[in-house]
Amino acid sequence: MTIADDTKPTQPGEARIQSVARAKAILDVLAQGDAGFVSLRAIALKLGLAKTTVFNLLTALVDVGLVERDATQGAYRLGLGMLVYGRAVERRTDIVGALRPYLVRLCAATRETVNLALPCPTDVLIVDSLEGSQTLRITSYTGTRASYHSTACGRALLAHATPAVRRQVFSLLPLAPLTPHTTTDPVALEAILAECRSTGFVSEVEENETGAACVASPVFDHRGEAVAAVSIAGPLARMDVSTRRRLGALLVDTLAEARRTIPGAREAA
Repeated sequence: MTIADDTKPTQPGEARIQSVARAKAILDVLAQGDAGFVSLRAIALKLGLAKTTVFNLLTALVDVGLVERDATQGAYRLGLGMLVYGRAVERRTDIVGALRPYLVRLCAATRETVNLALPCPTDVLIVDSLEGSQTLRITSYTGTRASYHSTACGRALLAHATPAVRRQVFSLLPLAPLTPHTTTDPVALEAILAECRSTGFVSEVEENETGAACVASPVFDHRGEAVAAVSIAGPLARMDVSTRRRLGALLVDTLAEARRTIPGAREAA
C-alpha cells in the first residue's frame, strides 16, 4: 500500500481527510501484525511515509487508546480500545439476526419487499432484504447503500439523530435529486423528519426510484436510540396514501414488539 506523496501541499480540508486516511492505513498495518508489535520503521516503509509523519499519527492514536506503544522497542500494536468499537459493530450484527423473524412476518403479511437498514456516517446500509411475493414487486437491495435524504429507511434513522448529526449530513453531502421528485431542501426535509418523530413512520414516494414508494420506521434499542430502520417498499400503484398509513402503523406496532429482542434489552429490563 502506498499513500500519496508525503510532501505534497494540501488544502485544510484535504489535510484532514489525508490524516484520517493515513491513520486508517497505520491501523491496517498493525492489524496485519497479529498480536505482535510493529516497529516505527517497518510501518513507515510499508506506507511509504516519512517516519516523523507516522510517529505523529501513532502518538495521537496512542493518546486515544487505539494503539499501544512499547517504549523499549519503539514499536506499536493495536490497543485494547479497539475492542470497544469491535463490540459495537458486533452488537449491530446481532440486531440483524434478532430482527429477521419480524422481517419475515412483515414480508408474508404484506407480500411487499421488506428492508433492514443500519446507519453509517454518510448513508445507510441495507443489510437484509426480503423480496415480496407479488408478480410486480420491488427488487431486493441487500448489500447496497442508500442516502439519508431520499429513502424512507434513511429518513427514519435521521429523524432520531441529534440536530448536530442532521446538520452534518445536510452540509457534508450534496443532496442529489435521484428523481425529479426527490426532496433536497433541508428545511423541507426537517419538516418530514419532524412528522416521522410524531407518527413513528415516514414515507417517500418516487423520491429514490421512479414508480416506487416506501414506508419505514426506526428500531429503538433499550436506551431509546434508533439503531436500525425497517421499510416496506412496493410499486406506487399499490402504495396509495391510505396503504402507506396502514403499513406505517403495522411497522410501528411490529417494531415495538421486536424491540424486546434487541441485544441489551434483557439487561435493561
